[in-house]
Amino acid sequence: MKKYLTTGLKIVVSAVLVGYVVSSVDIRKVIEISRNIEYSYIFLAVFLLIINYFFSALRWFYLNLDGKISFIYMLKLYFIGTFFNNFLPTSIGGDGYKIYKLGQKLGSTTHAFTATFLERFIGMLTLILLSVYGFFVFSSSDIFFMLLSIFGLILSFIVFLIYYPKFSFKPPKLQKLFGILDKIHDSFKRYYKFPKVLAISFGLSFLVQFASIFSQYFIFKSIGISIPMDFSLFAFPLIFISGYAIPSLNGIGSQDFLYTTFFQQVGVLAEFAVSASIFYHILRLGVSLIGGFLYVNEK
Repeated sequence: MKKYLTTGLKIVVSAVLVGYVVSSVDIRKVIEISRNIEYSYIFLAVFLLIINYFFSALRWFYLNLDGKISFIYMLKLYFIGTFFNNFLPTSIGGDGYKIYKLGQKLGSTTHAFTATFLERFIGMLTLILLSVYGFFVFSSSDIFFMLLSIFGLILSFIVFLIYYPKFSFKPPKLQKLFGILDKIHDSFKRYYKFPKVLAISFGLSFLVQFASIFSQYFIFKSIGISIPMDFSLFAFPLIFISGYAIPSLNGIGSQDFLYTTFFQQVGVLAEFAVSASIFYHILRLGVSLIGGFLYVNEK
């Protein structure tokens, strides 16, 4: 029941935000903007989206310490997981499929979960770092300290997961739960012996996020808008992070609302921001169809 309530909430929030955005812009202007796009920038944005998924899968491949799975297989799983994100309630819904399939291959769902979780977590850390840097260059505000604090908390949590000893207090009624937590903790502790893997994963994360940022940057360029680069480094990562806090269906509604809210700060009219957001939705869907094709052919 809770699952259905959560999904229902996301649908309602997406619908409300879409309604708000649509009511606040001139739809005729949005249509006019879409008719005058520069397709060379669109092709570049699509290429960068594919590069983004490629490096994300490579990061995931390095974080899989078992070494039993080929990169090609994990790249295929990554694309399929991205395809499922279009239909599942959250932008990380496809991770469940990735964990399940990787766990089957490894013979350990725990190790599959750990690698997938860290792949997402390291990506989040990189997003916060880039956003902090971008805002530090662009301006100075309490938001900078907020982002820095979030980064510190997340980093501390990773250190805790990897270095802290097993849970010692285990209430009898929760033995099964703590047994699962111990397995997950043991899986995280394996990374203590592989600092090079974590370093490579962080390096790849910057490539992932730069590809994502520039894909969105070039979408704005395709409609004749040049966003200041320092503001891009701040805004695009923060929009992605904020998307986790706002319940919605794969960013529908929340992304559009955040685009209009953020880019009005640098003089971008709401119609142009909404147009860019719609194009980004469409391009992500189009690229994710690669995963749909791979999934169909897997059957």
